[in-house]
Amino acid sequence: MAKKKVKTKALKRGNKVTAGLLVSDRVQLKDVRLISCKCDQTPEATLGKKSYNIDYSTEVLADKANGYIIVTAKFHFEAFAESRTRKPVILIDASFLLAYKIENFEGLTQEGFEQFANLNGIYNAWPYWREFVQNTVTRMGLPSLSIPVFRIVEPPKEKTIRRKVGKKKVKKKTVSKK
Repeated sequence: MAKKKVKTKALKRGNKVTAGLLVSDRVQLKDVRLISCKCDQTPEATLGKKSYNIDYSTEVLADKANGYIIVTAKFHFEAFAESRTRKPVILIDASFLLAYKIENFEGLTQEGFEQFANLNGIYNAWPYWREFVQNTVTRMGLPSLSIPVFRIVEPPKEKTIRRKVGKKKVKKKTVSKK
């Protein structure tokens, strides 16, 4: 079956294709691993409605000797109770390592690797992050939570992307005592 080419404005600047798109055209995802995680909750975490924020960032390493691009995608989740304080009641951090096999580095730049990491790296890690948060929240004895799907937008020009996801209300969990 022939490859279908999709034109996306988010991946173009004027008539020039971004350097990250050149990288993404040559890679194959070989491995995704959770490399670090941490979670905390306060006693207020089970009370009332919550809103939350998600931040993320990436780091990238081009391993030309072994033919890999290594992306580390770091995620930070904070949930806040509707109260007078703005201290988070739930914190979840996780970092995933994504290993991409690449046969040819010719013509690729560090800027391209960074653009690739900031878009493709986060996009590829996002389902693992969503599943991790959903399972972690459940294991913490809190109400179920589903993180929204990743929306592709034109990334900022910075090397590290930080994004806030819209606030979501979570209903109070009722536990029956038997």
